[in-house]
Amino acid sequence: MPSQVTPAFMTHVADNVRQRRTAAGWSQKELATRSGVSLRMIGAIEAGGSSASTATLDRIGLALNATLAELVVDPNAPRSRVVDRVGWAGPAGGEGTLRWSLDVHREVEAWEWCLQPGERYAAAADPAGWCVMLFVLEGRLTLELDTGVIEIEQNAHLLDSTQAHAFINRSDRLVRFFRCTAW
Repeated sequence: MPSQVTPAFMTHVADNVRQRRTAAGWSQKELATRSGVSLRMIGAIEAGGSSASTATLDRIGLALNATLAELVVDPNAPRSRVVDRVGWAGPAGGEGTLRWSLDVHREVEAWEWCLQPGERYAAAADPAGWCVMLFVLEGRLTLELDTGVIEIEQNAHLLDSTQAHAFINRSDRLVRFFRCTAW
């Protein structure tokens, strides 16, 4: 049996599923048929009384033309956003956390970067609608923005790339990170 998501992850699911289902003009039975999820589970999810696996939510989302993130976040939140919701908690303390969701219009690029000590990469502002996620795996990355400087060490950051920005290694050791750009 698939692992269940945490109750906090489900906060907005009932309302989001119900709203999307009714907007499509479907009954719960129609959604169950289209998603392959039992009618009983659909009813329980919409009543807010059920936790479901992410696989179940994905199947419902596919039927409703919605992403998992669109089902679990506050519908009034921006489309590209920091989510930071624990979706799975293991018995020994492990967890799976949905960190971000990006509204993608065209594609996502994943770049792996290595900056040697003293290196700097400067980038022009991206067009509106672009979004950048940074995942620093090794070392400390200095992110220089129009709005200030951010230090990121073995962490992740959602970057508003519609401003000029630079990636800098001000340390004496290698900085390794992924830059995922979506538009």
